[in-house]
Amino acid sequence: MNGSEMVWEQDVVVEGICCRVVVSDEAEALLAAKAAGRVVVGCLGEDGGRQLPMAHYLVETMDAADGQYLERVVRRERGLPWRIAEGKRLRLREFTVEDAVKVPEEPGDREADRVFYEEDRLAAYIQGQYRFLEYGLWAVERKEDGVILGKAGLAGCDGDGYFELAYHIFRPWRRKGYAEEACRMVLGYVQEEYGEAAKGVYAVVEASNYASAGLLQKLGFSLTEPGCNGARHRYCLCGPYC
Repeated sequence: MNGSEMVWEQDVVVEGICCRVVVSDEAEALLAAKAAGRVVVGCLGEDGGRQLPMAHYLVETMDAADGQYLERVVRRERGLPWRIAEGKRLRLREFTVEDAVKVPEEPGDREADRVFYEEDRLAAYIQGQYRFLEYGLWAVERKEDGVILGKAGLAGCDGDGYFELAYHIFRPWRRKGYAEEACRMVLGYVQEEYGEAAKGVYAVVEASNYASAGLLQKLGFSLTEPGCNGARHRYCLCGPYC
């Protein structure tokens, strides 16, 4: 920290790559650091009144820019995916633009599914979703060979603090227990990242999707809003989540 100017510099090493990160509430300091090729994080202050458009990443206080947060920032700036969790067979990580060619196009895909196999749309998703919300749909990657088997994560959060669990395992990899392992990692993330701030986790599935209904019940979810006339069912789980 440099006096009252609120400028803090730190070297962050990620996968053998060392990056200098500058955290500051001063626009000029951030502009100079960015021009020098540094990764920059703006500090808004507790009143949130500062305007720092040159900073893609913002924190309210300097203390919020801890080691874990700075590692996430460096990973995203350098195109290295943040690893959310690891299980026995799977790794849950953020998508990268390079993953677009690894995601299969499947019959029945909705418009939202196309985001993950179109490079431009995936790049926009990464920049917007991960950067500002710190969650989203993540790649379900098999640890032994790096194959992407599907996607799982949090699709959103309602105004009451309930997160929506979403998951999709691609057709060749279904009925192998991958969905359960991936979902348990997502629930573990909610527990670790949000704790009591998360009021619950819910999932919405088609009434005819008996496999998903069975999985949710196995994970501890309860049917809270049964659909009528073939509508979608809503299942909910209130913590602890793992």
